[in-house]
Amino acid sequence: ARTIRVLKPSLFRIEPRCQYFGQCGGCQLQHVEYAEQLRMKTQIVQEQLIRIGRFHNEENGVLRAAIGMENPWNYRNHMRFTVWRDGQVGLMRQGTRRLLRIDKCEIACEQVNQALDNVQEATTGTQQLSVRIGQNTGEFLIQPQLTWRDTSKKPPVESGQKTLTEMLLGRRYQISAAAFFQVNTIQAERLVEHVIQKVKEVNACIVVDAYAGVGVFASHLAAHVDRVLAIEESSSAATDAVVNLAGLSNVEWVTARVEDVLPGRDPLPDVVIIDPPRRGLQPEVIEALVASLARRVIYVSCDPATLARDLRRLVDGGFELVEVQPIDMFPHTQHIECVATLDRVPVI
Repeated sequence: ARTIRVLKPSLFRIEPRCQYFGQCGGCQLQHVEYAEQLRMKTQIVQEQLIRIGRFHNEENGVLRAAIGMENPWNYRNHMRFTVWRDGQVGLMRQGTRRLLRIDKCEIACEQVNQALDNVQEATTGTQQLSVRIGQNTGEFLIQPQLTWRDTSKKPPVESGQKTLTEMLLGRRYQISAAAFFQVNTIQAERLVEHVIQKVKEVNACIVVDAYAGVGVFASHLAAHVDRVLAIEESSSAATDAVVNLAGLSNVEWVTARVEDVLPGRDPLPDVVIIDPPRRGLQPEVIEALVASLARRVIYVSCDPATLARDLRRLVDGGFELVEVQPIDMFPHTQHIECVATLDRVPVI
């Protein structure tokens, strides 16, 4: 739908900062005060828990208010741009296949915007452009290797890097071009801190980090538990994880599908951390979690709908939903990350 005219603005309606808002589909909520965005996102999670998860209102005391950002602008460390035939760089215009040239993205970090400015109307030979920045290291990863429309005016931009390095909470991580990494560095640190806290609450000895990515959770948890088993099927992430987990003798890495490794794993873990793709958990993974006898499951999710669905299945399988903590990884968009904590109900 498209707004034709605002008859009576909400008390929370504000002027969007971005000149492209409404044309670009990247942001949906720039016209809403940030505190109200957080309230709305918390409400969305609550509605999904009730409608899809079938958790009643009285059970929603487990839902916490969304954790927001002190400065909800210029947070994205990774942007994918479209390059038009004439060298113009931008994003796809909302609801179309036409380019919307942009010269600055208000939610991209300043280093990404500087790279955008340098390549605007300067590159040729590619239709897509990925720009990543290590916000705590200053390193760039720009793919693909760029060629220039006018080689005599080559911009001061290096491209074609295979990896970059980023730091989270004092630990250094190698990230390959194809590997997943959170786009919001500041909130990623808050996410890791929250997961560590939830593991320490139960004095865990053995932890499984399922969908382990490049090893962020596993590496930080190694200092707090006796043993970590990290499982990830992505080969590019596995290559990075070998580097990121080097020297951590109590971390075991397995490159495989979670549903192939978790069932029947011995010894049994105290805590299982799961951070699946947006589609959520496969039935085999839920069955394995129920059978694992883990005392606690920590579920990190970027989709409240699939989260609510899977939480219901886990609760029906013998877990109690203890807490759902939304963390706003994507200010000014409709998206919200959540960390759900479940404890096994003791058998009497």
